[in-house]
Amino acid sequence: MRQPCKYKHFVLTAIALFVCTATCAQNENNWLQYPEKLVGLTQQGIKRTNSIIEKYLDEKDTVYVTPNKYRLTLMTQYTNSYEYYRFSAQSHYSTQSITLAPRGCDKLGIYVGWKWLFLGWSLDIGKNSAKNDWNLSFYTSKLGIDLFYRERNEGFKIRSLNGFLDKTGNIVDKYSRQFDGMSVNQKGVNLYYIFNNKHFSYPAAYSQTTNQRISSGSFILGFNYSEQSFRLDPTFFDIHIQQGLSSELRFKKVRYKELSINLGYSHNWVFAKDYLANISLTPAIGYKDTEFKLDNGTDFINNINFDFISRAALVYNNTRYFVGVSIVSHTYSYRKTGLSIVSGFGTINVYTGINLFRD
Repeated sequence: MRQPCKYKHFVLTAIALFVCTATCAQNENNWLQYPEKLVGLTQQGIKRTNSIIEKYLDEKDTVYVTPNKYRLTLMTQYTNSYEYYRFSAQSHYSTQSITLAPRGCDKLGIYVGWKWLFLGWSLDIGKNSAKNDWNLSFYTSKLGIDLFYRERNEGFKIRSLNGFLDKTGNIVDKYSRQFDGMSVNQKGVNLYYIFNNKHFSYPAAYSQTTNQRISSGSFILGFNYSEQSFRLDPTFFDIHIQQGLSSELRFKKVRYKELSINLGYSHNWVFAKDYLANISLTPAIGYKDTEFKLDNGTDFINNINFDFISRAALVYNNTRYFVGVSIVSHTYSYRKTGLSIVSGFGTINVYTGINLFRD
C-alpha cells in the first residue's frame, strides 16, 4: 500500500492560495474599492442614527433654539467642589451631632463632546488628596443622561460638635480639627425628561451644544439612581469625644442605594444676544436601601426620603466659542429612629471651549 505523500497538506494549501490569488486579481478593482464602500456604509449608518435622534429626541423650534452647527466640542473647566456630612443622634436625654467637611477641592478638567455625547475627566490641582472624578453626559432637547463617580478618602475636618463635653467637663461649643477617619465614595446616574423641549433647551445652559434665542422654561421630570458609602472610624476622635459618643453614632460604615423621582422647573433667560442665564429647582422623593455596619453586626433599613437638586448657569455662546459658569448642588437626607444623616455636595464650574468641524 502506498504511503500518503508527506507534502499533501502543503500542496493543497498552495493550490488554495493560487486560486484565491487568481480570484483577487480578477476582482482587483472591487477589492481596492472595498475600503471606500466600508467608509460610505459607516457614514450612512451614522447619518441614519443622527436622523433618528433628531426626529424623536432632538426636535426644536428654531425660532427659540438654534441647533448645534458643529460636530466636535473641546472644553477646559476649573471646578471647585464642596461637601458636608452631618450625623445626629437623639435620645430621651440628649442630642448629639457631628458635622464633617473637607477643604474645598480644586480641579482642572478636560472635556470632549461629539454631537450629543460629552465625556469629562478632572484632576485634583489643589493641596487636597481627593481622587480623580469622571462623568459622562448625553444631552438632547428632550432627554438628558448624567453618569458620575467621585471618591475622597482624606482631608476631612470636624467643623462642629454639639452635645459633647471637653476634657474639663464643659460643653463643647467650638471645635475644629483635622479628622482622618472619614472616607466617601459616590456614583450614580441621573435621567432628565424635558416637557417643553421644542422651545426650551437644557443643553444650551449645561452642555453648550445649542443656543437659546428667546427666553423659555419647562417642567422637568427626573429619575436618579445613586450609591453612596462612607466610613466613619470613631477611634480617630479625641479620647474624651470617644467616651461620650452615643451608641447610634458608633457605626463603622454606612452604604445606601437610592432610587428617586424628581419633578421641577427650569428656566432659560436670554437677557442679551448670545447670553443666557438658567435656574433649575427639582425636589425629589426617593426610596433608600441602607446598610449599617456596627460593632455587633449589620443592620439593614429601608425608608422613604426627600432630597433636593438645584442648578444655575450663566453662559456666553456665539455658536463657535463659549464661556460660562455653573453651580450644581445636591442635598441628600436619611432618617431612622434615633439617627439622622444629612449630606450635601456641590460644584462651582468655570469653563471655556470651542466648537469645531461645522456640518
